[in-house]
Amino acid sequence: MANMAASMKGQKPELKHYLRSNKLPDIYEALLTGLAVMCPDDPLQFILDKLRNLKENGIDELNWDMFVEEYMKPPNKVITESNLDFIFNLDDESMIPTPEMYATAYGHYNMSLKNMCFSAWMQYYLHKKKKKLAMEKKMNRAALHHAHRILRVHLNVWRDWLRYRKGCQAMAYHKLKRIYFVSVGIVLFREWRAVAKRNKDQREYFEISLRRLERGENVDDEETFGQGDGDAQDKLSGQLGIELAVKVFSFLDIADLARCACVCRSWKVIAYHSSLWNRLDFSKVRNRVTDLVTTKLLSKCRPYLIHLSMRGCSQLHSATFTALSECRNLQDLNLSECKGLDDESLKLVVKGCKIILYLNLSHTHITDASLRTISKYCHNVQFLSLAYCKKFSDRGLQYLSAGKCSKKLEYLDLSGCLQITPDGFKSLSAGCTMLQILVLNEFPTLNDDCMIAIAAKCTKIHTLSILGSPLLTDETFKRLANNRHLRKLRIEGNQRISDLSLKAIGKNCTELEHLYLADCQRLTDASLKAIANCSKLVVCNMADVVQITNTGVQSLAEGSCAASLRELNLTNCIRVGDMAMFNIRKFKNLVYLSVCFCEHISEKSGIELLGQLHALVSLDISGCNCSDEGLSSLGKYNNHLRDVTLSECADITDLGLQKFTQQCKDIERLDLSHCKLLTDGAIKNLAFCCRYLTSLNLAGCKLITNLSIQYLSGVCHHLHTLDISGCIIITDKALKYLRKGCKKLKYLTMLYCKGVTKHAAMKMMRHVPALKYSDDEIPIYYGYK
Repeated sequence: MANMAASMKGQKPELKHYLRSNKLPDIYEALLTGLAVMCPDDPLQFILDKLRNLKENGIDELNWDMFVEEYMKPPNKVITESNLDFIFNLDDESMIPTPEMYATAYGHYNMSLKNMCFSAWMQYYLHKKKKKLAMEKKMNRAALHHAHRILRVHLNVWRDWLRYRKGCQAMAYHKLKRIYFVSVGIVLFREWRAVAKRNKDQREYFEISLRRLERGENVDDEETFGQGDGDAQDKLSGQLGIELAVKVFSFLDIADLARCACVCRSWKVIAYHSSLWNRLDFSKVRNRVTDLVTTKLLSKCRPYLIHLSMRGCSQLHSATFTALSECRNLQDLNLSECKGLDDESLKLVVKGCKIILYLNLSHTHITDASLRTISKYCHNVQFLSLAYCKKFSDRGLQYLSAGKCSKKLEYLDLSGCLQITPDGFKSLSAGCTMLQILVLNEFPTLNDDCMIAIAAKCTKIHTLSILGSPLLTDETFKRLANNRHLRKLRIEGNQRISDLSLKAIGKNCTELEHLYLADCQRLTDASLKAIANCSKLVVCNMADVVQITNTGVQSLAEGSCAASLRELNLTNCIRVGDMAMFNIRKFKNLVYLSVCFCEHISEKSGIELLGQLHALVSLDISGCNCSDEGLSSLGKYNNHLRDVTLSECADITDLGLQKFTQQCKDIERLDLSHCKLLTDGAIKNLAFCCRYLTSLNLAGCKLITNLSIQYLSGVCHHLHTLDISGCIIITDKALKYLRKGCKKLKYLTMLYCKGVTKHAAMKMMRHVPALKYSDDEIPIYYGYK
C-alpha cells in the first residue's frame, strides 16, 4: 500500500478522478482480497464469475470484502474502511499540519528535554547524597575505631598494672604464708620440746622415786604425776586447728569416725563436723550396718547430707527409709542391691527428698508404681539407673516419659531389663528427648525396632553402650549416625553389624571420641578406614575382630585420628603383624596398646618397634613371640613404661627380665603369669629395681619359692595386689613375710597353692581385705605335668 500510495501521489488529478469515479481500484482491491482469502482452485474462473456478478448487480454497493464468504470473515473487523481512501486522499488539505500542531509538537519535544534534564539532575543529586551518607558512615566508623583503640590502650595499661599488683600480692601472700608456717612450726616445736622436757622430767622423777623407794624413803604425796597439768587432753589437734584436723579426719570412713569420736571430747567435736557428714557411704560396711545405726547417723547429719550410698545394704528396712525421707537436701542417692527396698519405701523417700539429681535403683525389686512415683515427685532427676530391675514393664516407662523429670533426664541405664518391648522404647523416646547417655548392656532381646524408636526422637544422645545385643543390624547404627552427636559407642558380641555401619558413623559422627567394637566378626579393614578421619578419636578397641589386617592399621595411622588416639586394643587380631607395628609408630600420643596373642608380630621387628613409642605407658603383649632379646629392646628404647603385661610369654628367662627391670625402674603394674622359666633370681632383681611396684601377677610361675616373696616383702612396701596362684612351692612361711613387709596389701590370690595350709590362709585374712585361696588340683590349662 505504501508503494501504491507513493506511485499515485505523482499522477495527474484527471487520472485520479477517472479512477475514483469508475471505482477501478476498489474492484481490484475486492478481487485481490477474495483471491487472497478464499484461495480458489481456479483463480481465473473465480475472477470471471465475480466480474459477471458486478456487471449484473452494479458497483454501487461495492465493498473491499464482498467477495469473501461470511464464514471466512473475522467476527471483529480490524480494518473498517478501505485503504484506498488513504491512498487517494494524500494531497487533501486536511492532511497538512497546522500551526497548532507544530506548537503541540514543539511543546511535547521541549517537555521531553526538560524531563530528561530533570532526571539526569535528580540522579546526580541522589548520587552526591549517597556519597555524602557513605562518607558520614565511614567517619563515624573511624571515630568509633579510634575510641576503641584508645580504650584498648588504656585496657592494656590497666591489665599490666593489675598483673603487676596481683604479682605483688601473690609474692606477699607467699611470704606471709611462709612466715605463718614457720611460726606454726616454731610453736609446734616449742610445744613438742616442752612436752619432751616434761616427759624427761617425769621419767627422771620416777627414776628418783624408784631409787628412793629402794632405799626405803617416802615420796612426797604433793608431787603427784600430772596433777593440774591437763596432760590427758589432746593438744596436738588444738595446735593444728579445726580446718586441718577436719581435713585429716576426712580420709576416714564411717566406722573409723565413730571410733575416733570415742577417744576424747576434742576428737568428738572434730568427728561430728558438718563437712565430714555431707557424704555417707554405707557400702563399705554393708554386712554390719543395721537400721539402728543408720537412723542414728541420718538423724544427726540430715541437714547437710548431700551424697548417700547404701549399695548392697541388705539388712535395712522401713525404719531406715523413714529416716532417709527427712534428709531434704539429699541430691545423690544409691540404693542398688538393697533387698529391703519396695515401692512404698521408695515413695516415702522421694516424697521427702524432692531435689534428688542422681538416683541408682539397680538390682532392686521396684515395679511400675515406683516409676510413677519418680515421675510425680522427682522433678529434677538427671541420672537414673534401673539396671537388672525385672519387675517393671512398658507402662512404667510410659509413666516416666510422661512426668516432669523426663525433660531433664540425661542418663538412663536399662541394662538387663529384658521385659521391655519396642512399645516401651517408643514411649521412652517420645518423652525423654533430652537423653544424652543410654546404657543397654546385656540385652539379648534388643532389636532394631527398639533402637530406631530411640534414634528417631532422642537426637542428643552422645554416649551409647549396647554390650551383648546380638540382634541389632546395620539399620540401627545408620539411624544413630544421622544424629551426628555421637561421641562414645560401645558394642560387643554383635555378628550382624558390618562395615556399612562404620562408614555411616565415620562420615557423620565427626565428634567421635571412644569406639569399642569387641568381638564383631564381620568388620574388616574398611571399618578402620572409615573411622580414620575422626580427628577427635581417643580410644579404639577392636579386640577379637579377626578380619583386621595390617592394611586396616595403616589406614588408621594415615588418617587424622593419628594425632589424638591414646588407646588402641588389637587383642586376638591374629592377622596383624610387623607392618602394623611399623604404622603404629605414627601414633605419637599413644598411651595404651594391647596386641595380645597377635602371633605374627616377630620379636626383632615388631617388639623393637613398639619400644619407639615414647608416650606409651601401658603395654600388653601376652602370648606374643617375645623372649629375652625383645624384652631387653623394649626396655632400652622406652623406659617410661608403668603397666606391662607379659603373660604366657614362655621364652622369657631371668636374664631378659633382669635387663628389662634395670631399664624400666618406674614399673608399677607387672603381669608375669605363666612365664614358667622365671626363678627367684628374676624376682630378686625385680624387687630391688622396681621399688614402687603396686601390682604383680606370678600365677603359674612354678619355679617361684618363698625366697621371692621374702624379696618382695622386704623392698616393695607399696604392693597392694599379688597373685601367686599355681606357685606350688610356696608355703606358709611366705605369708609371714607378707604380713611383716607388705602392710598395704589389699588383694591376694592363692588358688591351687597346695603348699599353703588353710589355717595360714585364714590367719592371713585378718590382714588382707580381699583374699582368695584354694588347695584344689591344678587345672590342665596351667600346663603342669
